[in-house]
Amino acid sequence: MSSAPARPSLASDAIASAVVAAFSMTVAVGFVRVFSGWPFLTDMAIVVAVGHGVGLVLRRLRLTPWLAVPATALVLVWTVLAVFYPSTFSWALPTSETWTMLEAELTSVRQEFRTAIAPVDYAGGWNVLAAIGLATSVLLADVFAFRADARAETLVPGGVLFVFVGALGDERLRIASAVLLVGVGVVATVALRWYHAEPGRDQTATTLRRWPVAIGFGLTVALAAGLVGPRLPGADAAPLYETSGGSGSATQIVSPLVDIRSRLTNRSTAELFRVRADTESYWRSSALAEFDGTTWGLPERRLEPVGDALDSPAPRSDNRQRITIGVLGGSVVPAAPERVIAGSPSDGLRWDAGASTLETVDGDLEAGDVIDIVSSAPRLDRETLAAAGSTDFGDPMYTSVPADLPAAVETTARQVTSGATSAYEAALSLQAWFQNEFEYSLEIQPGHGNSAIESFLDDRVGYCEQFAGTYAAMMRTLGIPSRVAVGFTSGIAQGDGEFSVIGRNAHAWPEVWFDGIGWVAFEPTPQRGAPNAESYTGLPPRQDTSATADDVTTGELTPPTNVPPGPESNDSGLEIPDFSDLTPTDGGSNTGATSGTDSTGGGVPWGAMGVIVLLTAVLAGPWLFRFARRQRGTHSVDLQVANAWQRATTAVAAAGVPVRSSDTPLEVAASTAHHFPLVTRPMSSLAEIVTEATYGAEGTTGYDTTGAYGASTISDCRNWAKQIDRTATESLGWRSRLRRYFTSFG
Repeated sequence: MSSAPARPSLASDAIASAVVAAFSMTVAVGFVRVFSGWPFLTDMAIVVAVGHGVGLVLRRLRLTPWLAVPATALVLVWTVLAVFYPSTFSWALPTSETWTMLEAELTSVRQEFRTAIAPVDYAGGWNVLAAIGLATSVLLADVFAFRADARAETLVPGGVLFVFVGALGDERLRIASAVLLVGVGVVATVALRWYHAEPGRDQTATTLRRWPVAIGFGLTVALAAGLVGPRLPGADAAPLYETSGGSGSATQIVSPLVDIRSRLTNRSTAELFRVRADTESYWRSSALAEFDGTTWGLPERRLEPVGDALDSPAPRSDNRQRITIGVLGGSVVPAAPERVIAGSPSDGLRWDAGASTLETVDGDLEAGDVIDIVSSAPRLDRETLAAAGSTDFGDPMYTSVPADLPAAVETTARQVTSGATSAYEAALSLQAWFQNEFEYSLEIQPGHGNSAIESFLDDRVGYCEQFAGTYAAMMRTLGIPSRVAVGFTSGIAQGDGEFSVIGRNAHAWPEVWFDGIGWVAFEPTPQRGAPNAESYTGLPPRQDTSATADDVTTGELTPPTNVPPGPESNDSGLEIPDFSDLTPTDGGSNTGATSGTDSTGGGVPWGAMGVIVLLTAVLAGPWLFRFARRQRGTHSVDLQVANAWQRATTAVAAAGVPVRSSDTPLEVAASTAHHFPLVTRPMSSLAEIVTEATYGAEGTTGYDTTGAYGASTISDCRNWAKQIDRTATESLGWRSRLRRYFTSFG
């Protein structure tokens, strides 16, 4: 009762493999949403071609799946390593150096994963991670399609990867890539049905008739999805869970650390706070003075009441600010980068002079909180700064650099500022060098250790922390006190001196100390310029203008009712000016973000994901079990006949037909005709085949031979069993259907 399974022709096998490979390539195209440009596509095409090509060769060699699948996996691993680390190979094999580099880059990606914002550069481990994900998808697709005789199920691994990448990516080619995936997926499904429906027959003769239909159907479905999908209600709604941009409260956009290897950015349009001020400004959160060669951090904290006496003899001007909190969170209050001399509520605010940070002491900020402050800044111009020295802030921390700082940092700083005759000229020279010789980009990957600065100076492209941190380090090598400030650019102007500050306004810039004046901000980051600083920096005000007022994610913020309308005294006895003329422009309330994912923060919701995975397993488990059971022994005609008969008898039994283990197939068919006549014909036909296969002299020999109409006896058996199962299921009520789904595994 056995015979060798029919073998597809080489042409049929090659065509089916090519179609599945085409689907894998459309999955690879989806990486355009997380990578800048298209350099990734060549490497991904190599992975696809090798994976599906090796699978085809091993099938033609009739290698058992127990050997073929691990062999394909090993070849894919070798391919990924050879593509990205060829210089570490010896005699065409990976070495310990290969695995060390792989581990280092994947560790780097794991550390960045929760804070990186797409698009990222196709390097630094992201490229390897993408190739590993695609290789896994290719391997599973090939196994499903050609080892488990699956059809649409073949698309599941690639589809999952595509959705995951899309969730992390930006909006680039969002609809186009999805349309391409749907269209090719439909064609692949049709191709696999054709491939598996007619085993043992040279299918090339039917290609001209079938493929135009498959391609036309795929195009129709893809175009319909592309036109209808984006127009469905809620298609443009905010995500249920924000997958990019880090975790925790929005305060973490401005970390108390600035790492030259990391990325101070949150590209969201959630409104963090609003500020109405006398003068437009950058809004500083903290100033970082401790430098270890890679990271700038906060010095020792010394909180004191706001408004302590100023010791600067330079002429100064005040800037009144009313700040209404949105989703900022944390305890740090952003303010103009000057000395805060007054604040309300004064009993809840403290000033950290070492870090130039204003903080609340009564708990974290909440949406709707209103804080009134006055900052005092020196009036700056070129002549005043040129005449001022920059020798000693009074703490060696502000000129110290680590002993292992690369010598190239100081060498480059001295070369760039060789013509400067004062600290101010040195600051301007270094600022101009960065502005003119470097490129601003958020798509750069981190370096490693102190080489991060050297890599940045060599590549001459980076983002704000790299510019601010490297500028301040270079100034210190010249003996000029410097530090790094973190905060926000001015934000989106709302009129009447009000600005909406959103996530993408997060920024870092350097500050330089001038004797008798204080800390002065400079701007080395290209495409950026601080407001009201053009008189001494020579740079016009510039910031990220990619968001408009219409883009901002806002909600209703109601200011507290206990904000005092007039003067009061703080702990130092300094009178706080009247802020009554700085009432919000909407007549008593201000807008900020109380909705959207940025307000909730939080990391990956592992609990919720675990529940989803568990529910998915419970719901899909019975179907997967039945599918696997039916695939068992598909290369044995005997088992295929037995599986078809078991499926049919289980179905009619659920429909009320009495089936006893002692009954012969023909007796079961007769009982079915009496109790469930809807399936009399297919049940009788299947019973006759089972009887012949069981008691006939030749058993199932020849049952898999294709007949004149393109079908075989075994394919007829499968179709009869499927028809019986479907008819029986449709005859049941929904409760019986549900019970049968979870309890019947035939």
